[in-house]
Amino acid sequence: MRLRRRAVACAPATAGAPSVKACALAYGFWHLSDFSRSYRSQFGEAPSETLAASRARPDSSSGRHES
Repeated sequence: MRLRRRAVACAPATAGAPSVKACALAYGFWHLSDFSRSYRSQFGEAPSETLAASRARPDSSSGRHES
């Protein structure tokens, strides 16, 4: 349960993180396989897929939203 909560907290950050490892460590996951497994269970895709998709979006490079 705790792993899932952390994965949920990290999902938005993964989209803009420099790496999946950086996001996992920032949210207290010391075992990256546990993070990846929990993330995939919660979101239906690997954290690396989320990261790759965010990098493919043209507006994701700045990490800022226009208001």
